[in-house]
Amino acid sequence: MKRTWNLVVALVLAVTMLLTSSAALAAGGADAAIVVCIGSQPETIDPQMNSASDGSNYIKHLFEGLLKYDWEGKGIVLGMAESYETSEDGLTWTFKIRPDAKWSDGKDLTAEDFVYTWRRLVDRDNAAPYAGDMGQFLLNGMAIVNGEKAPEELGVTAIDAKTLEVKLENPCAFFTDIMAFPAYYPVRQDIVEANGTGWINTPATLIGNGAYKLESWTMDEEIVLVPNPEYYDVDKVVAKRLVFKLLSDPIAKLAAVRNGEIHWTDDVPTEEIEATKAENLFHVEPQLGTYYVDINNSKAPFDNVLVRKALSLAIDPNYLAEVAIGGLYLPATNFVGPGFTNADGSQFIDTQVIIDRSDYEANKKAAQEALAEAGYPNGEGFPTVEYGTNQSGVHTPTMEALMAMWKDVLGINVVSSQVEWSVFLPMRRNGEHQLARNGWVADYNDASNLLDLFTSTSGNNSTQYRSPEFDALMAKVKASTDAAERSALMHEAEKLAIGTDYAAVPVYYYTTLWLANPNIKGVTTYPTGEKFFFLAHME
Repeated sequence: MKRTWNLVVALVLAVTMLLTSSAALAAGGADAAIVVCIGSQPETIDPQMNSASDGSNYIKHLFEGLLKYDWEGKGIVLGMAESYETSEDGLTWTFKIRPDAKWSDGKDLTAEDFVYTWRRLVDRDNAAPYAGDMGQFLLNGMAIVNGEKAPEELGVTAIDAKTLEVKLENPCAFFTDIMAFPAYYPVRQDIVEANGTGWINTPATLIGNGAYKLESWTMDEEIVLVPNPEYYDVDKVVAKRLVFKLLSDPIAKLAAVRNGEIHWTDDVPTEEIEATKAENLFHVEPQLGTYYVDINNSKAPFDNVLVRKALSLAIDPNYLAEVAIGGLYLPATNFVGPGFTNADGSQFIDTQVIIDRSDYEANKKAAQEALAEAGYPNGEGFPTVEYGTNQSGVHTPTMEALMAMWKDVLGINVVSSQVEWSVFLPMRRNGEHQLARNGWVADYNDASNLLDLFTSTSGNNSTQYRSPEFDALMAKVKASTDAAERSALMHEAEKLAIGTDYAAVPVYYYTTLWLANPNIKGVTTYPTGEKFFFLAHME
């Protein structure tokens, strides 16, 4: 009897300890991990080679630029720079790097690290996705991207170990935003050159300069980060352990939030929206960005503008937004959506409507006429084509509704092709798709950031759209110092690419969606897609 009683006591104690441990984790004990999911296996977290929003958020925890986004949501503040000065003509910026700025292995961060990094960004041999989009701001940047000059001629110079001089191609009113973008975050030459593309995969070789360092990376399972003791503000880091679960299934993510395995995730199954609202798990905020159908303009039959026009006019974004995805996003008429402004402060989108979506019946008729003029009346002779996407959130219901509309209105067959995120990204970027879902969350608050996607030199031009007229307009935008003229030129460029050449089909304007345990606090989001967990904790 005594032995039985002792066993019962032992079991009760064990269960009590387990429950106490679980309660401590939920309450946010000193060593409690913050467990989140912002996507599946990332393609890369190399600052210069990344082009995805999930990769960008990992990078912002592991690395830091001269300037950075404030962890509390207050905008752009000093990062690795302790100060900077700008010349009167706006063409020369001089940054003083913090004397205590170090790499995670204790070595000093120097101005030469930035010189190496930015040359790496624009070096055409590296084929960095953002080489043109971000290199265009630096003196000789585009000439280097185009192979006309050597990387050593880039307008960046280390004056001394802690002073960096940056010369611009043209004055840029939003250059502080550029300095806070991950493509400009420093990497170590000795580490990169000694370890090749795999340098970012292991704690021993992923040497960063951010608030966190890599503790472990189990491929397709999780990425674990812990505070970097060499970081100048490490004492301000609240979350002492960040566990990023690598999941793609939105239902699995929701289940993990409900059972407490994950505290925060930016994916919501559309059929569970009302339920998650009732459970106090659902959150939504505005975001600068556009969800669109990526048409490969270089492949037949999509190299015919009439086919692209038919695809564009045959869809109804109002139905897609309100019914197919339950009102999560807003229906799109333009490529540049709400939040972007003209020189006078008015909304960029209010100047003109690119594709009028007010009369769907008229649009359907125009779509059918365009397809017939292209040589495919009622879809006759049109080949079966693929629509590519990854499995997550709104992508599946959107794909299914689009395919149904194209079949119903145009009589064409579109079949689905769903692949893993890390496979999907390079496939789309390399132009291996026919039709694909795409989206762009703004890197900075200027309409040029979205329109640059259609320039011939952009490494993110997955539509393969090529237009000398469009390129010329955007070149004038870059060279102009007149804000009103810039706005007018960008409106002209948007009308050409989307309303005349139908290079892509705008579908939604983004919002930021997430599910969160009601007890998690200190997570910061920005309209440009940043998701910060530096201050995250459980109450």
